[in-house]
Amino acid sequence: MKDSVRRLVLFADPNPAARQKLVDTLTGAGFEVSLARTAEEAHRAFYADPPHCMILPLSMTSGDGANLLKELKRDNVYGHLPAIITVSPEDVGSGIDWISVPADDFVVDPINSEALLARIHLCWSRAMRDVNANPLTGLPGNLVIGHEAERRLGAAEPFAFAYLDLDGFKSFNDRYGFARGDEIIRMTARILVNTVRAIDEHRTHVGHVGGDDFVFVTPAGLMNEACEQIIASFDAIVPDFYDDDDRKRGGIDSIDRQGNPKWYPLVTCSIGAVDTTVSHVKHIAELFGRVSEVKNAAKHLQGSRFVVDRRE
Repeated sequence: MKDSVRRLVLFADPNPAARQKLVDTLTGAGFEVSLARTAEEAHRAFYADPPHCMILPLSMTSGDGANLLKELKRDNVYGHLPAIITVSPEDVGSGIDWISVPADDFVVDPINSEALLARIHLCWSRAMRDVNANPLTGLPGNLVIGHEAERRLGAAEPFAFAYLDLDGFKSFNDRYGFARGDEIIRMTARILVNTVRAIDEHRTHVGHVGGDDFVFVTPAGLMNEACEQIIASFDAIVPDFYDDDDRKRGGIDSIDRQGNPKWYPLVTCSIGAVDTTVSHVKHIAELFGRVSEVKNAAKHLQGSRFVVDRRE
């Protein structure tokens, strides 16, 4: 599957009407724009639909705004997403304590539209290089999550590592097209992030390997709970991506990889997980090998399901 990039900018400003010209510039350049008036609105919008980039005024980096920016930049899943602040010439002249403002770049009012577009593109490109991020979901790539697993193995820190992929996804793409398939990918990413962050905000990680493959890390004792909630949320939402007739029938007619007609039920997800407190793996290659084995075992079961490796 070829990933398509949905470029979303979160524009936070107490007076968004004053920025309408910039909003028009962004939409004219192919961006979608999400508007927020307060730090609280920006926080909700950020996690409801993680943006390509966030733009907010310097005035929002004090008080609640400062807490917002610092929280988002500390986030272990989306902290790499760039933040650009808008400042006045007076702000620049009086000096800005950049150590206390964890932004990635800034633009000076009155903002030049072309300069803003350039800043967004440069910040995004830098963020994607730094974390090997997937452009479709904005999630860190498998290299980053692999390094995190290696760090925990090296520190003998107990954790559980899981691999998720989708079943019947190719037939869905063949039936409905890549654009709707990409929406399922983004939905899966949001379910993973929201679930593991709710379970443990600081000791969990999520990565997007590519296509319909994801990995995630939780504390050892929380993996079962995470998998159960992920599957329940996925199975509740995925029917909404089908047309009414296919949803009522519970699946679609398509063609398998050998070119033969085949009935495919609604897309499901398979999760394989390894608990290092049970399996006692010592090397990242062994961890990846085991999690692939149990994920494949899960794929042979009916419906959405997870299998946790219990071998010592």
